Amino acid sequence: MTDLEGWLAAQARALGLNAQNVEYTDPEVLRAYCVLVLSELTARGVLTGQERPGCYAAAREGTN
Repeated sequence: MTDLEGWLAAQARALGLNAQNVEYTDPEVLRAYCVLVLSELTARGVLTGQERPGCYAAAREGTN
């Protein structure tokens, strides 16, 4: 498992999400998860977004 996969799974668990309940999940919870995922992908340089100069200049720690 990659770091990103572990992080995505941890975030989903924290929000109570899984593949079996997604159809019944509150839309705001799904939105929050999407924001987390998109922000992380932006931080990793995979997507463009609202980058702020210097905010991702240092390596991220697993506890971050």
